[in-house]
Amino acid sequence: MNHVIALGIKTVLTLFILLIMLYLAERYPVWNTIGLTLIVVGAAYFIGDLLILKATNNTVSTIADIGLSTMVIWLVGPFVLNQPVPFFIAFLSGILIGAGEWFFHKYLINAIITKNPKVYS
Repeated sequence: MNHVIALGIKTVLTLFILLIMLYLAERYPVWNTIGLTLIVVGAAYFIGDLLILKATNNTVSTIADIGLSTMVIWLVGPFVLNQPVPFFIAFLSGILIGAGEWFFHKYLINAIITKNPKVYS
């Protein structure tokens, strides 16, 4: 259940940022932006949060999430959005997502990783 709550928080955070950056600023379609959000959240949660955060620390995991989010938005985005995504927009989105991730990781460490140490050992 904790993972469902964490995924919900991460999805809302990422969707908020991508709707502002991709829909409001660049006019990409809303439904496609939502689809790209789910791809970013899935990749970043499993790679950045459950693997990298557990193995390193918040700073390293946040930097990894910025890079991962940027690359997914820039490289996968054109397939989902049916238009190319400028690297600057992808990078700025990644930085904003990373800023939110810094705080999300603090929640994740307290709510999931330290409460279930046997699961992550």
